[in-house]
Amino acid sequence: MITWMQKHRKYLVVTIWISTIAFVGAGFVGWGAYSYNSKKSGAVATVGNVKITKTELNREYTNIYNFYQEKTNNALTEEKAKKIGLQKIAFEKLVDDALLLNYAHQIGLTTLDSEVEQALENTKAFQKNGVFNKDQYYRILQSVDLLPKDYENSLRKEITLNKLDALLHLPQTPLEIEVFGASLFMQDKLITKIITISNSNIKITNNQLKKYWEQNKKSYLTTKSYKLGIIKIPVSFIEVDENESKQYYKIHRYDYTNKDGKIESFKDAKNKIIQDVQFKKGKLFALKKYLALKEEKITPDENITITINNNIYPQNKLKMANVGKVLKPFKVKDAYVIAKLLKINNPKTMTFKEAKKYVKQDYIQELKMNLLKKDAEKNLKSWTKGTNIGFVSRDDIKKIKGLNEIEAINFLNQVFNSNKKSGYEIFANKAIIYKVLEQKLLDKNKLKTYKKFLSGDVKNIKAEEIKQKLIKFLKNKYKITSYYKGL
Repeated sequence: MITWMQKHRKYLVVTIWISTIAFVGAGFVGWGAYSYNSKKSGAVATVGNVKITKTELNREYTNIYNFYQEKTNNALTEEKAKKIGLQKIAFEKLVDDALLLNYAHQIGLTTLDSEVEQALENTKAFQKNGVFNKDQYYRILQSVDLLPKDYENSLRKEITLNKLDALLHLPQTPLEIEVFGASLFMQDKLITKIITISNSNIKITNNQLKKYWEQNKKSYLTTKSYKLGIIKIPVSFIEVDENESKQYYKIHRYDYTNKDGKIESFKDAKNKIIQDVQFKKGKLFALKKYLALKEEKITPDENITITINNNIYPQNKLKMANVGKVLKPFKVKDAYVIAKLLKINNPKTMTFKEAKKYVKQDYIQELKMNLLKKDAEKNLKSWTKGTNIGFVSRDDIKKIKGLNEIEAINFLNQVFNSNKKSGYEIFANKAIIYKVLEQKLLDKNKLKTYKKFLSGDVKNIKAEEIKQKLIKFLKNKYKITSYYKGL
């Protein structure tokens, strides 16, 4: 996974104002050790006339962390994040943006208040029934501990950067499109052969597993968890009469919509309305319990331990809390919960017994990959019989029989990115070997069909190349001062 992340880090693009909204329900990741002068107004770096704050750095790191979590099916851990240097990626991303902002200001690019307002109004997360809702806006920002002025400042920066980005998108020429198309749609005539290995062919001993675990034990860590002392305050027993429900519905009816976005009738929304009124009436009692627990006038009713994979409890609050912190009441099903953080169980190396099932999976997979590689190289040297699949280009994934869509994409990329006439690609349970029999450089029909797609791609590639060269130039133009220790 680390290899995948390192390969894709240069393609990472996370815009501030869109990804901020994605914080809702997502965990906030704490990281790094800062050393910054309080006289610098909380800045972790200054780039020209632009300051980078600690808040911005934490937010950017969280954006990138969540991006990789999504791309790796939640396989990213804080340990792996350190290995790839996610801290440095976040810091460098903000430095690059700050360089571009300095340049934008120098050439007179500005963002008006009306443009910020329009961007806010067009953000769907802040809308109710298609219209900007101020209460919704404040509620979402509050849920991610973000002040409106800070969010609007980041939005203003992003709009300015987008304006500069638009200037860098120069028109593409017909020759550029044709050259790019020739590279993308060149065709190879292939002969292929798929090799498979069954798990039943692999024999392993307990001693082999122990040895593998000893060599790789740092990769097998327990999941971070929190020991909490909690008090549950059920609200389902709170009585709500008809008049209370109807009055609440009258004020908050826009909160009750069906799947088509239409406001539900009182009758259809009644159960949800009753629960919302129960939570409203129970909030004052929950806050009193919270203050009592905080002041140690009462003790928790029970202790529980939850992992960082638990989505019911507020992970973003826990990750920022110190031991002894009492969290304000939050909703869990039909109750308010007040939690006191008693202990943080940081990841530690698993014992062999704890890790054995994971070690076995990884060891078998490593053996399979080695055997597949050995068989693939052997078959390439003494080619016997294969399947002639005819001419294929990068997008002909359906022509590669025996591979799923992702495997076929990776295989074709291997073929067209290689300068060799033969080779192989290894997957989890199989390998495919190939030979190139013949090659065509350009498919005019595909070039015509995908001209619009190619045109946009060429334009984006040119813009990115120009941007990187501009950033390199600006690093010599504007002074960069870092107050952050941790890179």
